[in-house]
Amino acid sequence: MKNTVLIFVEQRDGKIQTVSFELISESRRLLKDTNFPVKALFVTDKATDAQINDLVLAGAEEVIVLEDPALGQYDTHNYSRAITNFFEKEGRPEIFLVGSTLLGRDLAPRVSARIRTGLTADATILEFKEEGGRPILYATRPALGGNIFATILCTDHIPQMASIRPGIFEISSFKDNKKNVRIVKPELDGGSKVKVLKREKLNVPKQNLDKAKLIFAGGRGVSTQLAQLQELAEIAGGEVAVSRAVVDAQLAPKNQQVGQTGHTVRPVVYVASGISGAIQHIAGMENSELIIAVNTDPKALIFDIADFSIIADANKVLPLLVDKLKVLRHFKR
Repeated sequence: MKNTVLIFVEQRDGKIQTVSFELISESRRLLKDTNFPVKALFVTDKATDAQINDLVLAGAEEVIVLEDPALGQYDTHNYSRAITNFFEKEGRPEIFLVGSTLLGRDLAPRVSARIRTGLTADATILEFKEEGGRPILYATRPALGGNIFATILCTDHIPQMASIRPGIFEISSFKDNKKNVRIVKPELDGGSKVKVLKREKLNVPKQNLDKAKLIFAGGRGVSTQLAQLQELAEIAGGEVAVSRAVVDAQLAPKNQQVGQTGHTVRPVVYVASGISGAIQHIAGMENSELIIAVNTDPKALIFDIADFSIIADANKVLPLLVDKLKVLRHFKR
């Protein structure tokens, strides 16, 4: 698999996770003028035609399916064994990318340790450069508590590995891409060392931040006005997000957090109220198409990336915005 960029395809309950399509599309886009193929590694109990077609449409030049009944549900032992044994038998790819999800954060370090290579974890920026006739991965991630961004290379061992945060890249459509599928029976080396005693789905309120087109975000400065943010979202058809400070104060659940340790979002409009703009928060929303920021501090970092800046008390601006939207909604009826 010389010079191949391989993407791990994550599936959960038979559904391929969006981050897999994001990584395939972005890699294919960045490597479109090179001879470095982008392939997908689908570990599953049974791959359907629809799943394979979706991977091909996203840009996978070959879909390699490691198919076995034992791989229907994620098992850290079986998955890592199947992948590393495949690498040893078929040859290692030059680059191996995994989504930085809960599953990916468990699988990626286990695979890298088994094959003795490096891993850049939780990267937010992906670049490839050709050096010496091979693709070199430049993976950039927040470091030192999010105060700087570090670009990390691991060129002495292959595959060069990185886990990439979800929600960062757009999914393209490669309609002219040819379908190329290879089914492989993986070597699992006996039964799993992991025994699952119980599976229980947590009853957590669903947040659609990853797909939201309009987000009203609140920080420490509007921590007492979260109800108005929710009202705004309901009127305008958007979603509510918060900064880490609000979550740490136990005023909002973790699944509403945007930033380095929360969601990465790219809505059409992102309204940041009472958010200073720490680099940890910006890392999760800087790719929004339009950013509107409200803050009393004219030197707030959020204004450096905002398209529209309102220097005012967000606690006074939010009620005005609620009233205005109510009037507009009334006249639209």
